Amino acid sequence: MENGSDTPEAPRPTERPKRRRRSTGTYAAADSRRAAIIEAATLHFARAGYLSSSLAKIAADAGTSATVIVHHFGSKEKLLMAVLVAREERNYLRVHGAVPHDDVREQFRAVLALAAHNLTEPGLIELFAKLSVEATDPAHPAHAFFVARNEGAADALAASLRAARAAGQLKPDIDPDQIAREILAVSDGLQVQWAISRGRLDFLADYRAYLDRLTRALTADGRGLD
Repeated sequence: MENGSDTPEAPRPTERPKRRRRSTGTYAAADSRRAAIIEAATLHFARAGYLSSSLAKIAADAGTSATVIVHHFGSKEKLLMAVLVAREERNYLRVHGAVPHDDVREQFRAVLALAAHNLTEPGLIELFAKLSVEATDPAHPAHAFFVARNEGAADALAASLRAARAAGQLKPDIDPDQIAREILAVSDGLQVQWAISRGRLDFLADYRAYLDRLTRALTADGRGLD
């Protein structure tokens, strides 16, 4: 990786500005430029992978310069972390932002739809799988990101399962937190296997079969996804 680092640094919380913003237009333009850079970087990392993507090529597609990217993000490694954060936010909205929280089948179908979408970005899946394993080390720069990501994803799934249980869809004795962690572990584990197999593993078929079995085991009526 660039700047002599082997691993990306996790994004740090930004400090509260000491002065009030004088020009909302200037800051809006900066936000728009950052969004364009993240979008261009996402496409490059997904198609070519991290190592084969250069700041110059990303900048060209974003309509800016490598110098501006470094100004906004600090380094290519930190740009990658920004891409992962943005991807995680989009993934959350795809699953939890558009379907009823108390309908477990709709939630699981949304999870499958998200998995299908993620397969269109194989470079990001491979990067995510690699970094998630490396970041088990507390000293890894991306450790904090993955801790927050895992906790947030598990909490969101557990909340949906609790809502479905309260609505009478699920058996009353289920443990939403344990099931949420299991779903996350199966999803991430299959992604690692998919990356290792270079795409030969039928990730969607295996993931759908798992969620269908899980739905039959959890639901009060014992039916699957269909």
